[in-house]
Amino acid sequence: MAKRKPTRSVNKTTLLVMGEGEHDKAFLSHMKGVYHERRSGSKVTLDFSSGGSPHDIIKDTVKKSRHVDYDQKFILMDSDVPVEQQDIKVAKDSGITILYSTPLCLEGMLLNVLKQNIPHTAQKCKSLLHPQLSDNPALPKSYDPLFAKPVLDETNHATVVTLRSLLGIKQKK
Repeated sequence: MAKRKPTRSVNKTTLLVMGEGEHDKAFLSHMKGVYHERRSGSKVTLDFSSGGSPHDIIKDTVKKSRHVDYDQKFILMDSDVPVEQQDIKVAKDSGITILYSTPLCLEGMLLNVLKQNIPHTAQKCKSLLHPQLSDNPALPKSYDPLFAKPVLDETNHATVVTLRSLLGIKQKK
């Protein structure tokens, strides 16, 4: 009879990070590739909502996380549309932390990281950033040349600092 390998029980920290849309998920995937270590003892799940209002995004995140016991849940959400107090309460009651892409949106935040001027609308931010990316903004590899680890390490943008910390999370003791 063949020997069985002893099973190791690893207590993993589970983390859900939702993006507002597919571009957010692509950037989060890029950051996960830069900061997350496979053997870190954490399991990071990235997903995205199909956009819409902050209410819809929070509702979708609650629904997607209802049957999985994540240790921590986050939404990366644009800041150009205000989040209603009742939606903030729903998120908080569901254990979800909202991280805001400021100014305006993901692209505004990334232009800020690059120390470029930020247009006054989310659409203009997209029009300015997307041509600078190496490929389709829905692909994680598109963010690599502009947002390599040294650039992400250098920024003090609060949301990016939080994401660096989350995606580099170590095994809980």
